[in-house]
Amino acid sequence: MAEILAPAGDEAAFYAALNAGADAIYLGLRDFSARKSAANFSLSNLGEYTFAAHLLGAKVYVALNTLVKDAELESFFDAALGAWNAGADALIIQDIFLGKALKQTYPDIVLHLSTQAGVCNGYGARMARRFGFSRVILARETPLAQIAAIAAEIETEVFVQGALCTCFSGQCYLSSLAGGNSGNRGFCKQPCRKRYSLDRPGFERMDYKLSLSDLCVGEDIEKLVAAGVSSFKIEGRMRSAAYVGAAVRYVSDLLSKGSAGQIASDFSDLRRTYNRGDYTRGLAFGQDARLVSRDIQGHKGERIGTIVRFSKDDKFAYIRSSFRPKAGDGFKIIRGDREEIGGAVYGRGGEYREGFALPKGRGWQVGDDVYITADGALSERVSARRRLLPLDVRCTFRVGECPSVCASGAFGEVCVEGDDAAEEARSAPLDEAAIAACFAKTGEYPFAVRSLRASCEGQCFLVRAALNALRRKVYSAVADAVAPQRAPLERRPIPHAPRARQGVPSGEIAVIADDFSGEWCRAGKIDYAIFKPKDWSDMASVDDFIEKSEYYAWHKTLYLPAFMTDADLAAVGAFVGRFDAVYAEGFYAFEFCKEHSVPLFAGTGLNLFNSLSASLARAEGASRIALSKELSAQEIAAIGDGDAFVLSGGRAKAMDLLYCPFSKTCESCDRRRSYSLRDEAGRAFPFVRYVCGGCRFELYNCAALVAERCGPCLYDFTVTDEGDRAAYLSGKDMRERLRQYTAGALRGGIR
Repeated sequence: MAEILAPAGDEAAFYAALNAGADAIYLGLRDFSARKSAANFSLSNLGEYTFAAHLLGAKVYVALNTLVKDAELESFFDAALGAWNAGADALIIQDIFLGKALKQTYPDIVLHLSTQAGVCNGYGARMARRFGFSRVILARETPLAQIAAIAAEIETEVFVQGALCTCFSGQCYLSSLAGGNSGNRGFCKQPCRKRYSLDRPGFERMDYKLSLSDLCVGEDIEKLVAAGVSSFKIEGRMRSAAYVGAAVRYVSDLLSKGSAGQIASDFSDLRRTYNRGDYTRGLAFGQDARLVSRDIQGHKGERIGTIVRFSKDDKFAYIRSSFRPKAGDGFKIIRGDREEIGGAVYGRGGEYREGFALPKGRGWQVGDDVYITADGALSERVSARRRLLPLDVRCTFRVGECPSVCASGAFGEVCVEGDDAAEEARSAPLDEAAIAACFAKTGEYPFAVRSLRASCEGQCFLVRAALNALRRKVYSAVADAVAPQRAPLERRPIPHAPRARQGVPSGEIAVIADDFSGEWCRAGKIDYAIFKPKDWSDMASVDDFIEKSEYYAWHKTLYLPAFMTDADLAAVGAFVGRFDAVYAEGFYAFEFCKEHSVPLFAGTGLNLFNSLSASLARAEGASRIALSKELSAQEIAAIGDGDAFVLSGGRAKAMDLLYCPFSKTCESCDRRRSYSLRDEAGRAFPFVRYVCGGCRFELYNCAALVAERCGPCLYDFTVTDEGDRAAYLSGKDMRERLRQYTAGALRGGIR
């Protein structure tokens, strides 16, 4: 049966999700959560929330979905154990290797692999299953046919509602490059939601070039059901309780095939609680026209009227609308569906015959549309919902005997006996009405007495305190039956990585480039030439690289990006045997390379962040590894792997984009290889197009990378010119050559 999985960033959202009917709720702790800005939960109170959910048949998944540094490993394992012992039904983990170590340490713990791990093909799904994960949360870019194939391999969870990241999950470094705030660590500052321009005709206007609309798959959820998806996930741990409740109700009615009127009403509620750009179906079904939300950033709301005139004193705007607001409701004024003019809050006394009035803001014009963004009545409806466990209660009272009570429901039946015997009544005997009134008081338990039958043999009497104690005993027994406490796991020593080779780092050089035909290749020794095709269907470029490699002693290495479908990899499999090795940004390559008997160079995109993950990657078969580009030199030294490559020059890739930022205007596309994305400060970020089953894009940092050597060097020359390539390889001081450069995370690290 399909699971509706709801987010909770705080207590109000948790209970909104539960009362709206969510089958499961995911939340984060204050540490190791990818939503550090949410209120989140603590190990000390987590048990209260898991118990509340379990009483109503819902599950709780705890997100420990950030990258973990060496100094944090013990705290991470303690948090995982604490969350499990507090009643969590599963833990959501980003680092697949840490997940493997956690499962080996505590085999009883249930693990779900985060979308941050980027599972997008069957190879990744099989590796996750082999490592002990019971579920994979698929990358949002995974196409429908691929989702169905993965669902045949392992239980799948798919996003159906909420915010979309512009970058392929786990591969975004823009926030950390811009200010040291890592999205992989839960500190993303969302630079993708800022204004940019692109140097292509028609796209020069400064607007939200990288900001995506919210996902809403709508009735296409039936296609995901048919594909075998197990869990339908709503994004939004930073969203309000009203949004969570509205989203759960909407998805629930879609899955239960509610009436068209009910679904339309649900969708209206959803728009009023959060609507960025009028929604997109996302990429599982192919890119649609609303994917990029260029014009309005943040919550747009739902259109409910139009400004028709202003008051004589020019202080109020009159809105023609059938909607009747309440004091405190919030509104936005939007012109032409693309320009946000301002906002206002409704106050008392703003009614008029054709609608309502708002305090006029600067720049408002007759004809501007009015959108509601905060609907008080809707929030009240959501908070008033209650989800209760129905009980059928049967009581038997006999004079001189302790009463017995049986409560039954979907969980079965529980029977208890009171501690005090019933007496013979002297005046007012017990009757069914009095017993029903007592058992209607369920206290802290979310129970509702659906039916009550009471049998009183003789003129029975029980003092009120004893009757209340009987009720509490019954409901406590029901709670124990419905939500039994799990035996806690004992703390075990955390695994430690074997010490890697120490001493002076090797002098090996690895270079990522799309063309190795220039004179720059002779400027210095290259040990691994990592060929990155511009077009994966262009076999002539592969032939050319293989032919030119005959003149060099380097290892011919094929670059594999983080996102590859099974179809993409089947095409690669036809020629990968011509290479000496594969450099991959996704962990799926471990399975792929084993299948094709090709050595694997584990790339920076695997985000190897600590000694345990690095050692497990080597144990899994990686002949070479590159550490995460978000580590400082000090943190790299703590890992202690002297043979691990470190990104040291060229440009750091900031994003992988699997959609067309030009809205698939293919007829007018100039099909250039490279563009320039410019921010409001005038900084230019190289924006590179490549073809792999369609156009994909990569965004590179605005400044070149010049780092002190702290391991074998990896250079990414994708957007570096020939002169600079030669200079890097010849060992010149690039700080004297370059006008703009950065040391990346190596000097100061990230948080």
